[in-house]
Amino acid sequence: MKEKYANEDFLTRWLAGELSEEELAGFEASDVHRQLMAIDDAAKSLKGPEIDVEKALLAVNSKNQNVQKAPKVKRLWAFSAAAACIALLFASYTYFFGSKTYYTGIGEKETILLADGSTITLNANSSISYRRFNWEEDRAVDFDGEAFFDVSSGNDFTVKTSKGTVSVLGTQFNIKNRKDFKVQCYEGSIEFTPLDTNHPSMRLQKGVEISLMNGEIHQKQFSKNTPDWKNGFSSFSEQPLSEVLDELTIQYPIQFKIDAIDINRKFTGNFTHTHLENALKTTLEPMGIQYHVSTDKRIVTLSE
Repeated sequence: MKEKYANEDFLTRWLAGELSEEELAGFEASDVHRQLMAIDDAAKSLKGPEIDVEKALLAVNSKNQNVQKAPKVKRLWAFSAAAACIALLFASYTYFFGSKTYYTGIGEKETILLADGSTITLNANSSISYRRFNWEEDRAVDFDGEAFFDVSSGNDFTVKTSKGTVSVLGTQFNIKNRKDFKVQCYEGSIEFTPLDTNHPSMRLQKGVEISLMNGEIHQKQFSKNTPDWKNGFSSFSEQPLSEVLDELTIQYPIQFKIDAIDINRKFTGNFTHTHLENALKTTLEPMGIQYHVSTDKRIVTLSE
């Protein structure tokens, strides 16, 4: 319904006074109308230069005596003014109620400081977005990729992912939302509500992680104080080689060419985020896999 009221055609009809009574009543009860009126009130409070109204009126009247009336031009001006008003309303609406989005590319990491003092550290190939204003009243973010959250206490803090929602009041936790999904609680407690209604909400305490694999939720303990990726390396414990290769392409701008390699084999170990050759050597050689890196260091061919 919000999209209907924010539609340009709808707002044009509203400005022209062409809405039905039912449409007008519904619009005036909507958040979009309330927000546009707030923008209008704020605009009215802005001070502009003082104008000598009588002098300006005399000047306009004098000019009009020398100009022939042109109704079509007047209608065109009125239409242009309405279009400009719509554009201004949309620009104001987008600015005040739009979202702020951050992205990281391959091998990049970035820490974002929020208005309440919370921080979000994004791992490579990740994104997060949230509303520009009223953050402390609506602490909610949309998230994809992997990130470490250090949340200041306050109202509920919600992270929306493609697998479900993580809610906290103030704590530290890590979310990995890629092909695989994992949540780790490093401090306090968090609640995970899966999108799959076959699974109930779960509360995680410090040192507990859950992972979602093949539609099943698995829970276990961990003892680390911070995610390995924040220290510059990725670690794996009995995980498929396919996941290791995917993680390598997230941290390095490379692609793999695979020749009869069993990517379902399990791997335990880690690799660095700062040196491609070392990363390939520590992951592939222990598994008896040979590799060849192209001259431009973009293509890695694997063989056994």
